Amino acid sequence: MKYSVCFSAQASGPVRYAASELKRYLCASPSVEEVQIQGSEGIRIRLSESASDLTGGAFRIRADASGVLVEAGDGAGVVYGAHALLEKMGYRFLAVDCDVIPDLPAEIKPGEEVQKPAFRARELFWREAMDGSFAVRLRLNSARSTIRPEQGGKMMFYNFSHTFDALVPVSRWYDTHPEYFSEENGVRLREKTQLCLTNPDVLRLCTEGVRAWADAHPECDIFSVSMNDWYHPCQCPACRAVDEAEGSHAGTVIRFVNQVAEQVERTHPGIRIHTFAYLYCRRPPKLTRPRDNVIVRLCSIECCFSHPIRACRREHGGIDVQYGSAAGFAVAPANGESYLQDLEGWSRICRHLFIWDYTTNYANYLLPFPNLDVLQENLRLFRDYRVEGVFEQGNFSLGRSSALGPLKIYLLAKLLWNPDADVECLIREFAQGYWRQAARFMLEYVELWRHAAGDAHVGIYDMPDAPWLTDTLLEKAAGLLRRALEAAGEDTVRERVRREALSVRYAVLVREDPEDAGHAGRVDSFLRDAAELGITELFERKDWEDTATCLKKSRYTRDRADVRGISYPI
Repeated sequence: MKYSVCFSAQASGPVRYAASELKRYLCASPSVEEVQIQGSEGIRIRLSESASDLTGGAFRIRADASGVLVEAGDGAGVVYGAHALLEKMGYRFLAVDCDVIPDLPAEIKPGEEVQKPAFRARELFWREAMDGSFAVRLRLNSARSTIRPEQGGKMMFYNFSHTFDALVPVSRWYDTHPEYFSEENGVRLREKTQLCLTNPDVLRLCTEGVRAWADAHPECDIFSVSMNDWYHPCQCPACRAVDEAEGSHAGTVIRFVNQVAEQVERTHPGIRIHTFAYLYCRRPPKLTRPRDNVIVRLCSIECCFSHPIRACRREHGGIDVQYGSAAGFAVAPANGESYLQDLEGWSRICRHLFIWDYTTNYANYLLPFPNLDVLQENLRLFRDYRVEGVFEQGNFSLGRSSALGPLKIYLLAKLLWNPDADVECLIREFAQGYWRQAARFMLEYVELWRHAAGDAHVGIYDMPDAPWLTDTLLEKAAGLLRRALEAAGEDTVRERVRREALSVRYAVLVREDPEDAGHAGRVDSFLRDAAELGITELFERKDWEDTATCLKKSRYTRDRADVRGISYPI
């Protein structure tokens, strides 16, 4: 079987990249004899980015007697379309280290198919999904990925989140101008402070800061002006008056961001300003609407993640992101304060609504997190409320993931493109291609966790003594993993099963009494295996050695006060 991949002599970098991907994957199939670039032999595949009706990554695949045409209105669409064509031929891109190559590529039936993404911004903040080559195979355009321009490009954000301190640093301004920062009970805060958003000097500094960023980074068109990652909004008389009139602390936030956006627009037209609806400013304001060049990103951190948002009104109270903890679940008030009601409210007033969603346990990266059955329903909900972009945060540590992380990456990517995709089919094809000989037992393992929580509510900071995580459940999971490991005939598959087994081993280990005989030795053995399998963090951005000490001394890892934080570029 022979193929020719053809394109215009003036074709862009992404078109040429798409051609190289087609050649690379087709040549990997044993039945393909030759793939020519700009040739004339065999099945002809033409690539074009001249379809002006298909923008934003959309593409068309048209097959007839003359061959196959992949066309789009931009380079990203051609790259996505080329990989979609390969999928139609039986190829699968399951994980950063797992492609499925068919022995005989399937014949493309005559006809035409057009695909358009459900969301303009499709971002997976899982480390393994940040690899640019893998990301574009999954049709992601994550700002924090390593996607290159010739791969179709990505969202171009500068200073993605929590930028108040970057724009008006406490270290620089507090001693001379404490009035720039949050007031509580008559005192201007230095620690865990926000900005005083009614102060004209703060507005000037933030506007100047964004303009300086824009000048230094002309490749970016979105700049973040967003709260620091904690509570403590300013309660000075001027800020309090605005927020009381607006019925939300988002009143001062949106009025301030609107002013920044208006002033920046005068010198840098086309730039958009991004901010958060998060923690204390999640509820939309009553009076003020975000300007058309403002992006509001609504965050779901308080939500239950074992049940779809439409069906569950249980939410956490207070959240401590730095410590990785949350108050217990309670019924969201019926007076317009639930996440669903806030989503409805922002959807009514905001032209550019984005979402920050959460898809793993950040207090315990390896702890099972039974959220598989909410992913599709929540993304359908966001689509229904005209959300433009979704950021799915997961395990972004520098190493590998467990707790079904690779499966979740695959599912989320597919659902970000099309929330109506067949989830059952996606899970089966992932299991069969990724776990191969062990797929039967791993599918049972996946099903076990899909139903694990039942009526219990699951949050992103649950601890290992969560009531739904029973000894019986862990015993069943461990048994299935043992059978999967026995069935795995390849070293690669064995390694994947062993990495998944770390999740159950972790849950069992941290439920032990630290005084049990041999506990410290079991911790050391577990950590050696985890490091060998690429795991670099157990708690979000926490030191490995201190974490080890916590595992040895604290049941359920509750005593974390001495575990040091770590930082790295994210």
